[in-house]
Amino acid sequence: MKTIGMIVPTVDNSFFANLSHEIEKEMHRNGYFTFICDSGNKAEKEKDYLKTLQENGCAGIICVSGLSSLPDDLISGDLPLVFVDRVPKSERKIPWVANDDAAAMEEAAACLIAKGCRNIALMAGYTAEKQESPRVTGYKKALEAAGIAVRNELILNRPGKKSSEEETEEMVQELMQNGCRIDGIITSSDRAAFGAMTALKKTGYYVPEDVRLISFDNSPYSAMSSPSVTAIDRNPALLAERACEVLLKLIAGEEADEENIVRVSLVERDSTR
Repeated sequence: MKTIGMIVPTVDNSFFANLSHEIEKEMHRNGYFTFICDSGNKAEKEKDYLKTLQENGCAGIICVSGLSSLPDDLISGDLPLVFVDRVPKSERKIPWVANDDAAAMEEAAACLIAKGCRNIALMAGYTAEKQESPRVTGYKKALEAAGIAVRNELILNRPGKKSSEEETEEMVQELMQNGCRIDGIITSSDRAAFGAMTALKKTGYYVPEDVRLISFDNSPYSAMSSPSVTAIDRNPALLAERACEVLLKLIAGEEADEENIVRVSLVERDSTR
């Protein structure tokens, strides 16, 4: 039986679940079974999975990593490995497939700025080793281009102890109750967006009348919510297709491009009208 491994930060997230589904489907079509591993956003658990998948004879690994860097001695240098979405530093040249998160965030922030927002809160997302996200870079670039001062108190980082919607709700509610006026929010996922909307309602503010909102992911729920949520569609099916293509090349002993960028698209809905 030919197998590959896939490691994701959590399957309790529509983007990672969708990505896993598409990769499993594509690899099965190519004759491989896929072991899907949930690291729980824990760095040591991710490292354990990398070692275990290698020890159990997987032909290759696709990894959505939470590590800031890949230890040199963690896995064999000849094991086919592809990073997706996040790219840890490494001495090895390891192919990766990702969106341009900085550019995507810059587009999201510019959209809110064009609609008159000047006090935009950012939930950049959680990583196991708490490295700064490229999304923060894109956010800052958009604000600076518009002549808006970056306020660090509006860049919110989740502790990663509860669900994204719970923590986002708590952070936004605290922000509003402390008198920090905001007129725009960008969240790391649709679930986080729902937490933000709940917090705003609890403090007497509404989307989009008082605060405009954009999320990442564009899951089906973003169109079904009320109001519907403007979202960055990260095209997980294209990410999965490209990641599988690269991994299969490596397994076959062929060369593969190290950098593989998959486009995003901004889907505008009621939350930014």
